Amino acid sequence: MVNLTIDGRAIQAKPGSTILEVAKENGIFIPYLCYHPALKPIGSCRICVVDVKPGPPRPIPACATYITEGMEVVTDTPKLAALRQELMKLVLINHALECPICDKGGECELQDLTHALSVSTVDLDAVKLPPNPDYVSRMVERHPDRCVTCGRCVKICRDRVGAMAINFTLRGYFTELASGAQPLDCEFCGSCIDICPVGALINKQFKYRARAWEGAKTEMACSFCGGGCTYQAHTKNGRILRVVNEDSVLLCGRGRFGWPVVEADDRLKTPLIRDNGKFREASWDEALDLVAAKFKETMEAGGAKAVYGVGSPRATNEANYIFQKFFREGLATNQLDNPGRYNYVRAIKAMAEVFGTPKVEGVEAGGALVPAYNSPLVVKEGGQGSGFPFVLGKLADLSKADLVLVVGTDVTPELPPLGWKLMEAKENANFRLVLANLRKTKFDRYADLSLRYKPGSERVLIAGLIKFILAENPDWTPAIQATGLDELKESLKKLTTKEITTKTGVEDAALKEAAALLAQAQAPAIVFGAELLSQDKGQQTALALADLFLLVGKPDSPGSAMYPVAEKNNSRGVSEVGVLPDMGPGYVPVEGSDPGPTLEEVLDLLEKDDPASPKALYLLGGDLLRWLPNRSRVKKLLKKVPFIVVQDAFLTDTAQLAQVILPVAVHAEQEGTFISSTGQLGLLNQALPTNGVRPDWQIISQLGVKLGFALKYVNPKEIFRELARKMPLWAGLAPKLSAPCPAIKAAVTGKFAPFEADISLPGRRPYTLIIGKSLQHSGSFTTHHPGGPMSVTGKALLTVNPEDARSLGLAAGEVVKVISSHGEITVPVDLSAEVPAGVVFLPEHFAAPAANDLTLNSNLMRVTIQKG
Repeated sequence: MVNLTIDGRAIQAKPGSTILEVAKENGIFIPYLCYHPALKPIGSCRICVVDVKPGPPRPIPACATYITEGMEVVTDTPKLAALRQELMKLVLINHALECPICDKGGECELQDLTHALSVSTVDLDAVKLPPNPDYVSRMVERHPDRCVTCGRCVKICRDRVGAMAINFTLRGYFTELASGAQPLDCEFCGSCIDICPVGALINKQFKYRARAWEGAKTEMACSFCGGGCTYQAHTKNGRILRVVNEDSVLLCGRGRFGWPVVEADDRLKTPLIRDNGKFREASWDEALDLVAAKFKETMEAGGAKAVYGVGSPRATNEANYIFQKFFREGLATNQLDNPGRYNYVRAIKAMAEVFGTPKVEGVEAGGALVPAYNSPLVVKEGGQGSGFPFVLGKLADLSKADLVLVVGTDVTPELPPLGWKLMEAKENANFRLVLANLRKTKFDRYADLSLRYKPGSERVLIAGLIKFILAENPDWTPAIQATGLDELKESLKKLTTKEITTKTGVEDAALKEAAALLAQAQAPAIVFGAELLSQDKGQQTALALADLFLLVGKPDSPGSAMYPVAEKNNSRGVSEVGVLPDMGPGYVPVEGSDPGPTLEEVLDLLEKDDPASPKALYLLGGDLLRWLPNRSRVKKLLKKVPFIVVQDAFLTDTAQLAQVILPVAVHAEQEGTFISSTGQLGLLNQALPTNGVRPDWQIISQLGVKLGFALKYVNPKEIFRELARKMPLWAGLAPKLSAPCPAIKAAVTGKFAPFEADISLPGRRPYTLIIGKSLQHSGSFTTHHPGGPMSVTGKALLTVNPEDARSLGLAAGEVVKVISSHGEITVPVDLSAEVPAGVVFLPEHFAAPAANDLTLNSNLMRVTIQKG
């Protein structure tokens, strides 16, 4: 600890703290305008100046001065007060006096500071500057005449988001915030809005809707991607006004601006029953009675296994838990799965093959009084665990890694918080970023090494890294206790350096450099996502990455872990609570009964008209037609099922095939928990009335009661207590904490598993199509309201390399026909050099064109492009 005095008061503080941070921690007021805890010191406003001994004979900024032993700080003297007043007058000299109409009124730091420093008049004159407002940019309204040039927005955009979209232009008194273009063209995350101390940057969704103090604030987990962000929803009269992250400020565009989906015009508000081929509105009792009767009828004719369930990566842990309980305890079957089978579950299966399924010892029930949404289990001294969850990384630790290998993943669209942590990691001098992708992404500009490989060659690339590491280090011993290395070496023996470089298109020098960096790293991490896992051999690719981590990983070092992206808000949770045909809550293998078929296997059974195929489907959200590959096949097979019930908020393409649709609560209309991609427990507190719809857990519970099952729950808290008691893996878990708990000592071991080091990209068509994620959208959830993300990215565009466009005679915006071996679509084109020649990219989120009209079993395929 460092000893110092502030205004004569003796204080001990942590080394590396600034004077301002220590003063704030100890309740000592020092005024400031440019400082923000989410940023490194800026030191631009100088309003926080203090006198320091020993130190220079002039006041120095408290926000940018680090404490030293024996330092004496004086924060309040007549000289300092006068200096601060003069500095404030300089700030105010050309500041627009629009407080009555400025949306920042009531939370404006300049207003508060003017009052605190007793600045009543500005007795200075200066040239009047033109206001230059920007009313045309999407989502963000800019007022340069309100700007105090503190630099917060520039810093957060550059250093935390990594977008570098805004900066200052001109100098001195004429300094102005600019973006190089008007309208603004950026990621539209809105972080600049909420970090701005004044009204220079305005949230258009919030403009003129309310004053800052009028909204009720409810903290909740974000309902879009698997990032696990927490924000405060500001509501008034049963409507959301805006959402704000009062902690780190950071949110992505879909998190900050995507909430209007709650108010979408196509929201379902009442149950629907199909009569004579058309839907009609029905009461809840009528709809649930019909579902119960049909399920009973189906089971009487074909047994309990005739009903199959598909859980939801959008629904809460509580809803998914009682969904699997509905099947396992109510119907006594394991006939269920979740859509993550086509991406995230592949990562689970691969990592389990290498590191094993989880086992936790030394866990017991805690005290009787456990706060809501806290695990009732505690870790005893000496508690330990093994299995793949103990090599999964926590978000807070990623910035502690000294090397991150990102494979086949565009980080920001897939999981923005991972990108923010990479930006944080880049501040460490010894950090290295190795980026392997077949196309250029945002993080190429920050990468120490970029490996641009040929489409579909990821496993060959990973095999090459493994071979080069072992070749350069023949006596290599993994830090993790491992077996099977000799078998892995033997399986890769025939793969030559020439074959690796030819198939991947990556020079051996680059591969050797990447291998050397991995071998030298003391805390290496591996990031990979849904774009990679959604390929037909995604599980094999995940297996290869698990082998690579077993070879070089050091899970005892903070940050050294695997980071598979669970793309939706509860993609990890739906699997973790047991919505899998072969595993129950906590990934415990099912016992006493046969595992059920996977979702993929169910479709195969339907295709073969197998007697074991389901006769009724219970779909907990999830638009299977939109998200599963080979849309035409899926539609044909779903039509074979005599009875389908769908719980969803919208009349999706899949819901239109149902016999009964049950409308559900979404976003701020419900209560419950999610597990983020990195294991953090997110708590969703209800902030809005349900207006006739019901939360998933309540619908399942009521249906269970009608079928005679004991699912009489009062609230989600009760369900969570029951669930968490069955989850030793969650011992010690509470909102904003991550599982597994650090108190569980990891005892990780592994066994190398040979993988298929091949390229799976059949066909001879001239172009390779990637179907992937758009920055502004999360699944199709954000596409249902014309505002928010849809106002930024409102339609699908096929991204084409300019060279390919020239050879095809295409201009930006022209419509083309994209033809695969399984279908065709028409779509307008966008030109970008970020995709290499011969490769095109299509976002997956939109109803039209339906990207999966083109697919067979992979999001990577060969296509032909023709003028539309």
